[in-house]
Amino acid sequence: MINRLHKTLLLGTSPVLLLLSGIGTASAQSTATEAIETVVSSGMNQDFGGIMKPIEVAKERSTITQDYLVTQMAGQTIADSLNKVPGFNFTNNDPYGSSGGNIRIHGFDGNHISLTWDGMPLNDTGNYAIYTNQLPDPEDLASVTVNQGATDVDSPSAAASGGVVSLRTSRPSDTFGVMLQPSAGSFNYQRYFGRVDSGAFGPFDTTAFGSFSLASNDKFKGPGKIQKRQYNLGLYQDLGSLGFITLGMHFNSNRNNNYASVSYYPEPNTFVPPAGAPALPNVLLDANGNYTAGTTFATGTLWNTDYNPTCTRVAGVNGTAQADTLCSNYYKRQINPSDTGNIRVSSLFRLTPDLTLTIDPSIQYVLANGGSQYTQLRENDPRLIGATGTLGRDLNGDGDLLDTVGVFGPSNTNTIRYGLNTSLLWNIAEGHTVQLAYTLDYGLHRQTGQASFLQADGSPYDWFGGYRDAAHRVLSNDGTPIRTRDRRSHAILNQPAFDYEGDFLQDTFHVSAGARLPIMTRALNQLCYLQVFAGSSNSFTPGVGFPECTTQAPASAVAANNTVTLAGFGTSLFTLPAKETVEYSRVLPNLGFTYSPFGHGSMVFMDWSTGISAPRTDNLYNGGNNGQCLVGTTITPTNPGCSFSSFNNGVKPETSNNYDIGFRYNNDIVTASVTLWNNQFKNRIVTSFDPDQGISIDRNIGSVNEDGVDAEVNVFPFEGFSVYTSVSYTHSRVSNTPDALIFLNAAHTQSVNIAGKEVVETPNWTLSERLQYKIYGFNIGFGAKYTGRRYATDTNDLRVPSYVLVDSDITYDLGELGWKGSFLKFNAANLFNERYFGSISSQRCFVPNLPTATSGCGSYPLMSVGYPQTFQVTLRTVF
Repeated sequence: MINRLHKTLLLGTSPVLLLLSGIGTASAQSTATEAIETVVSSGMNQDFGGIMKPIEVAKERSTITQDYLVTQMAGQTIADSLNKVPGFNFTNNDPYGSSGGNIRIHGFDGNHISLTWDGMPLNDTGNYAIYTNQLPDPEDLASVTVNQGATDVDSPSAAASGGVVSLRTSRPSDTFGVMLQPSAGSFNYQRYFGRVDSGAFGPFDTTAFGSFSLASNDKFKGPGKIQKRQYNLGLYQDLGSLGFITLGMHFNSNRNNNYASVSYYPEPNTFVPPAGAPALPNVLLDANGNYTAGTTFATGTLWNTDYNPTCTRVAGVNGTAQADTLCSNYYKRQINPSDTGNIRVSSLFRLTPDLTLTIDPSIQYVLANGGSQYTQLRENDPRLIGATGTLGRDLNGDGDLLDTVGVFGPSNTNTIRYGLNTSLLWNIAEGHTVQLAYTLDYGLHRQTGQASFLQADGSPYDWFGGYRDAAHRVLSNDGTPIRTRDRRSHAILNQPAFDYEGDFLQDTFHVSAGARLPIMTRALNQLCYLQVFAGSSNSFTPGVGFPECTTQAPASAVAANNTVTLAGFGTSLFTLPAKETVEYSRVLPNLGFTYSPFGHGSMVFMDWSTGISAPRTDNLYNGGNNGQCLVGTTITPTNPGCSFSSFNNGVKPETSNNYDIGFRYNNDIVTASVTLWNNQFKNRIVTSFDPDQGISIDRNIGSVNEDGVDAEVNVFPFEGFSVYTSVSYTHSRVSNTPDALIFLNAAHTQSVNIAGKEVVETPNWTLSERLQYKIYGFNIGFGAKYTGRRYATDTNDLRVPSYVLVDSDITYDLGELGWKGSFLKFNAANLFNERYFGSISSQRCFVPNLPTATSGCGSYPLMSVGYPQTFQVTLRTVF
């Protein structure tokens, strides 16, 4: 009875994967890698709660399965469910995971981590980011695996210098069944999930499933809602001794109002100002979330500060200059919509007894933006000239050309992406296998910001602005849409790879060796002019670097420094629209071994892998003086002083060497693992906002060395009871190189060397615990996670305090009452209502009130307010 619950919690989600060496379960990222790795259970039949599985690959790896996922909040993002494994930290921006958040693994941010679903890459092709609110429903997944440092040999990633998160879809059930699962919770949360498994049908005993989910809730602070709907389809065809074919289809739609971040004033005694900067008074939050202690910050933002609930438009009056600029913080404009979909295939064919072919093709679609683009457009804005030569257009219909009108110009990204991951596996002898792999990732990446008019209440007609809403587009005098940006990119990865797996010393010693050669091509097409300098005709200071998207011809000939002027923009200089192709490649070897002299119950493993992270595709467009010359250089029309390339080619790709050495032990009572790790980076890439140019830029900060220890143990002291514990320590430091120098002001007269500083937003310590007890049909879980202090700046002059989040779950198996496969579940998140900060908008430095004007250091870093105490109830019914 006490083991019945975990077997019946989910209908038909135990995957059967055909491996070269037999039948087992695995969680690698591609069909080939999954087939070539061996996952060993050592004959154990105990239930460890689905949060840790014995493995014997030569990499640090942690796995959670459906047994654990089913105990978590219904609809929760997978990233949050991984939060208890060592080395992994996720800051969830809302209690249900639909508003995104930030991932860190061993100091890697999400842009440096490879995220795959059934072998298909999910990192954005433009900025390599991971969008955790767009991941599949947890009910449809069999397992999720984290490689804390090493990538797999066929990792389809342009940015994974270390770390892999792999999602694997569950197989359809062999028998027909229907699951309905409604949930309700705090903040008016409602979610409806349903799944139908077809069972075996047709002449070949094909199996399939289809699922849907609809979820919505109010924001936990401020006005607005979070809405999400998702559809999944899976099909599995067993080919017997020949192999198998699976087909997956997915669509996800998010319509979210954003949360406003708040300024964070430093803890007492943690801020050490540089020379010349005055000390700050100690500042604390009182019980109501108000900033206290000192009149300097008496007007500080409140804990629950959010966007405005209303918006007042300014009507035009003929003959009077009106400024319709009051809706910049209106909540209906602060939105984050996305539509994502994909079709993916996983297949394995045994061509001969010793030769196997895997083919995993995919296609993806993405349309998304971060909202928030409230553009104030003047009726005499020179962009309205177009090709007509006529300045001015009456945008609000009041009969004059004197006004400034608020319009909506979201920066949309529309991506079509094709992928292929294929391998030939050759069993050259008993215990010796060779893999020849090829990976293609071809992304067509369109980014545009077509502006549209707003409705009377200040809200947009369409969440994607003029990109989809042609009827309300803002047009120039020649009928061309007004755009805040416009560019087309081809982000292409071609990657051959080789891997060898061999067993020696009577199968006690296993060697894994291979290499991959990622060839990353970025075909860039900037369709707008780019402002690089502004000022008088004799002396220029750095401009904002914003694109000016207009169809007007240049007002001047192309100068020696490759710049032109435009009508209506005075003496500002612009680079021309341009195309450029850049390429990055590097051979990336890896080597690992495992040694089990006393059988698979104990094992020593070591691994060395290399990685590369290319500059982000989006940031390659940030040109002008960016990365080309010192900001303080004196520039004149006859003395350009530096290169004016339209593309930022000054950033070098980041490379890494990752080392793991560890020990694993497992028996029927204990599964344990401890890993010592070290990551060494060259040309570490960080992205930060440059106020001198008004854009986010990639820059190299030199070499970074990170090391630490991860440990996890799951103990099963008696039947039905398990205790899981994980602990991680991370230490990072920037090396003393010329790139580690950060200038604090535009004149380059004051600087800070960040040598020896830690990587931002990475906790030094994390500690997780989960207790689980099954008795009399109840599954009772209680967990907690401690997240240590994190730095918010590269200079480590501001840090965010540690916090502890406690969660609990109670599930009752309705099979005890004769309703097999069904249950009633209660969940609580942040049980003790801890007040904490989640995601950090980190920046280079924090030097308020510095006598010399600072370069992006005078403002306080913004923080996402952590979600409060949250409860949820879920009923699963299976028919």
